[in-house]
Amino acid sequence: NQIKIYRADIHPQESLANFQNVEHDQIGDQSNVKSNKREPIFIKGPYSSCARYVFDCKHVVLIGGGIGVTPYASILSSLMAQFRASSIACKHCNCTNYLPTDLSGKRRLQKVDFVWVNRDYKNFEWFLNLLRQFEQEQENYLALNPNEKRFLDLHLYFTEIKHDENIGNAPLELVTKTWKEVAGQDIFTRLQCKTHFGRPQWENLFHSFLSMENTSTVNDVSVFFCGPSSMGETIKNRCRTFRFRYYEEKF
Repeated sequence: NQIKIYRADIHPQESLANFQNVEHDQIGDQSNVKSNKREPIFIKGPYSSCARYVFDCKHVVLIGGGIGVTPYASILSSLMAQFRASSIACKHCNCTNYLPTDLSGKRRLQKVDFVWVNRDYKNFEWFLNLLRQFEQEQENYLALNPNEKRFLDLHLYFTEIKHDENIGNAPLELVTKTWKEVAGQDIFTRLQCKTHFGRPQWENLFHSFLSMENTSTVNDVSVFFCGPSSMGETIKNRCRTFRFRYYEEKF
């Protein structure tokens, strides 16, 4: 016997549960109910976080504002564990390789874009360390499997530095670019991805999610957001424009 219960915060037609020979046994009551009908089930809180649906999507955009990144730590840790679980070591030469079918063939989730908008990154070193580990794990995988597509892209925005109306951020951009060329990593985060200054240009960023390299997931993009409500409203409106699904974790 199996009952599938869906979210109660969506349209009733989407919350229909499948009953397969469900039996209700009560002492002293001879009426057992057997039915194959589809009945709506509503769950009146508390119920689970929307983040649990991340793994049911094809292309996921995780957006965190400030401490709103916290719910995504476990998700990224789980994805990184999948990379590590697919690695195999040769017992003869101790070389490590990955099984591509384990990563891309068995899961629905094909692409993750992680967007973090933060005023001061210094208090989140623990989270940056997680991103560095994931980034390194992915680079190792791509080096051994050059035909595979990049699974995780990072988009980090540092809002503490104000934009100068006369010269913009040109001097700082030059410094960070030079540092990246010499050291091979970002001067602020020590990640390989670039740190952007100021708030995201959501229109341009969302357009990039529909690029040619993401054609396989273009009709299945889900945005998960956790952060300030004002930022959430802006992102929700952009999702309507681009017809992306929108889920919000309460901040």
